[in-house]
Amino acid sequence: MSINGVFRTSVSGMNAQANRLSAISDNIGNANTDGYKRSETEFSSLIFAQSDGQYNSGSVTTQVRQTISQQGSTATTSSATDVAIQGDGFFVVQDANGRDFYTRAGSFVEKTQNVGGTETTYLVNTAGYRLTGTSLTDGTTGPIELPVGKLIAPKKTESAEFSLQLPSSATAVASGTAPTATSPADTAFTKKTSQVVYNQLGEARTLDIYITKTADSPANATDDWTVSIFDQAQSTNGGFPYAATSPETLVEYSLDVSFDPVTGLPTTPVGAQSLTLADGSSMDLDFKSLTQYGTDFSAKVTPDGNPAGFISEFKISDEGIVNGIMSTGDTVPLYQINLATFSSPDRLSAGVGNVYSANANSGAAVAGIPGVNGFGSLKSNAIEQSNVDLATELTDMIESQRSYSANSKVFQTGSEILDVIINLKR
Repeated sequence: MSINGVFRTSVSGMNAQANRLSAISDNIGNANTDGYKRSETEFSSLIFAQSDGQYNSGSVTTQVRQTISQQGSTATTSSATDVAIQGDGFFVVQDANGRDFYTRAGSFVEKTQNVGGTETTYLVNTAGYRLTGTSLTDGTTGPIELPVGKLIAPKKTESAEFSLQLPSSATAVASGTAPTATSPADTAFTKKTSQVVYNQLGEARTLDIYITKTADSPANATDDWTVSIFDQAQSTNGGFPYAATSPETLVEYSLDVSFDPVTGLPTTPVGAQSLTLADGSSMDLDFKSLTQYGTDFSAKVTPDGNPAGFISEFKISDEGIVNGIMSTGDTVPLYQINLATFSSPDRLSAGVGNVYSANANSGAAVAGIPGVNGFGSLKSNAIEQSNVDLATELTDMIESQRSYSANSKVFQTGSEILDVIINLKR
C-alpha cells in the first residue's frame, strides 16, 4: 500500500466529519425555528481495487438527507392566524414574484405590502412569503388578500345547520302538542333559543326556536319532539301569538322528530328542510346532528350570511378557512387554505426562509383540502415546532469530534512515517 493512501483516507474522513458537524450546527442553530426539519448525514465508503498482498485504503463520502416528512411537536399559541399541519402536506406560499414555495411553518401575520402602487394586506410568514388559498367569493386561487379597511357587502342568510342535544330526562308537555303561531302567551314548551339571520340588505332578523317534547316513552313507543321556528319581529310582546303584517309573510315552521329511547337517535333520518322567511325567500335547514341523550340541553345553530360592515380581525379555523370577524361578532368566510403533497417530500430542495421548492426527485405538487383524501388536518392557534432533538444533536457532535480527532491522528502518523522514509536517504 502506498503511504499516500493514508493521507487520502484520513483527509476524506475529516471532510466527512466536517460535513456532519456542519449539519449538526444547522440543526442546533434552528432548534427553535418553527417548522424546521433536521438534516442527517449519511456515510458511504468508496473502495479501491485490491491486489494480492497489498491493501489499498479507500475513502468515505457523505450525503445529507433532510427529514422533511418527520412531524415536529405542536405548540399552542395565542395568535388566531397561526396554524399547524398534523399529517402530510405543506402550506403553499409565494414570493413577491409569484413563484410557488412550500413550507411547514404555519406562523402567519397580517402585513401590508405595496404591489403595483396599491397597498394590499397579505398573510405572510417571518420570511415574507405570502400564504395562498382559494377565494370563497370568486373561486380564484392565489395569495390571500385581507380586506382591511374595506366595506364588506352584506350576504343574505341562505342556509343554517342545526346541532341539537335534547335531554332524555325532559317530561312531555301536558297538552301533548307543539305551539303554533296562534298559540296563547302562556303556551308550554320545553326549551327555547334564538338565532340572528340577515336579509339581502344585511338587516338582522331574530328567529325564535322553540323545542317541545310532546310524548314520552315507555308510555309512547318513542320520545317525540317538535322544533318550531317563528320570527321574533312578528311576536306579541316577545312571545306568542305571532302575526305578520302585509306585505310580510308569516314565518311559521314545524318539524316533528321521533327518537329511539334505546339509541337516543332519530328513528328516521331528517331530510332537507326549508323555511320561508318574512320577505318570502326561503332558507335551507340542515339538521346535521340530532340526539336525545342523558345530558343537558344544548343547541348550536350555524347560519351563513353577514351584515354590511368592516372586519376587525382575522382567524384561521381547523378546516383551513380564513375567516374575517366583524365588529358585530359575525364571521365572514374569505378563503380556503389548500395544502400540497409530494411523492418524495424528503427530496425537496431547501430554500431561504424555511421553504422548499419542487424538483424532479420530489415529484410534482398535488394540491388538496386539509383533512380530505389523505391530506393532513389543521390545528388553529398552534404551530409545528422543529423536529430537532438537542440531546441527540449534542451526542452526534461529540461522536463527530472524536472521529475527526482520530482521523487527524491517522494523518499525523502518516506524516511521521513519511518523514522516516525521507530520512532514509540522508
